[in-house]
Amino acid sequence: MTERTRRLTVVVGLVGLLVAAGLAGRLLSQHDGDPTIFASLGEDSEITAYAEELLGREVVTRDGIGHDGRFFFVLASDPWLANPEQAELMDRPAYRAQRMFYPTIAGGGGLFEGEALVWGLLLVNVVAMGLGTWGVATLASDMGGSAWWGLAFVLNVGLVSELNVDAAGVVAAAAAFWALVMLRRGRVPPGVALLTVSALSREAMLIAAVGGAYWLWRRGDGRSAAVTVGVPTASVIAWALYVRSRLGEVVGAPQVEEIGWPIVGLVQAFDGWLSDPVDLAAGVAILMLLALFTRRVLLSDEIVGWAFLGFVPLALVLTRQVWFSYYDISRAVAPVLTAFVLLVFADVRTRIGGQQVVTGGHP
Repeated sequence: MTERTRRLTVVVGLVGLLVAAGLAGRLLSQHDGDPTIFASLGEDSEITAYAEELLGREVVTRDGIGHDGRFFFVLASDPWLANPEQAELMDRPAYRAQRMFYPTIAGGGGLFEGEALVWGLLLVNVVAMGLGTWGVATLASDMGGSAWWGLAFVLNVGLVSELNVDAAGVVAAAAAFWALVMLRRGRVPPGVALLTVSALSREAMLIAAVGGAYWLWRRGDGRSAAVTVGVPTASVIAWALYVRSRLGEVVGAPQVEEIGWPIVGLVQAFDGWLSDPVDLAAGVAILMLLALFTRRVLLSDEIVGWAFLGFVPLALVLTRQVWFSYYDISRAVAPVLTAFVLLVFADVRTRIGGQQVVTGGHP
């Protein structure tokens, strides 16, 4: 990569940061600059009373029980689960606490209090949007495309939705795309570290570790492949054991509700789609995209494809509650949306019919 291209990737990253700040600013302006709107605290949620007590003021609430951000607010105030009883505020404490990296950073490792918590959750995601855009711009350039395709990160509808509800998907995706940059350039240790961050932000991102490891293995680097999948997996397991040791009986009922029998959730969601043309159009579009993405991965053999191909079978076992709304399914498969753009517009080898071209890192 030339110095000029490197500078351009930074510029694209800064544009991504400004876009994310603009999106956040727009929502803030609609609620008198109150960042608790991002914590998505629900009118009917017990966490709302907890937040108001912690902040010493009223908070902005959303309809019903709210969304994911309320759980990350609880975790940011106690990321190491020093007070296990507090975890009872969450519907599935072990499942929620598994995604520890984002709330830990946002809460300053448990040191932040009050307003710093809600601002921390927002600002970390805004910065992650900029870093993720920079990472995708760098990856696009290494693949032979324009750095401007990095905007496929910040304009990803699933990631924008994550930003709007203080969820962990932005940090997870940003770390994963930067990990692919590192692995593609043969820098395995930082790549593995970033994949570990990604998986500890959202456990489904272990898919990227498996896919990245497979890509390395196909190139004859079995040792790096083993480390690439082994370290993130071991880290996720170690944290899961820690969470359960801290929570004890608080864990309670089964923690995962998003995974079911193949296709069943999709079929059940279809009935609901018929009453909402937006959800119907989005659901059909995502199904088509997953099929096209699979084909593109097999044609290009790029790491960005193999890293996220596992989201295709994952999507097929997601339950109705994920598939039902475009808002949730776009968040669930968000990395695929950005990866597909790169494979279509930035992968030089695919565009010129499969000829091997060195574009930075591995051919």
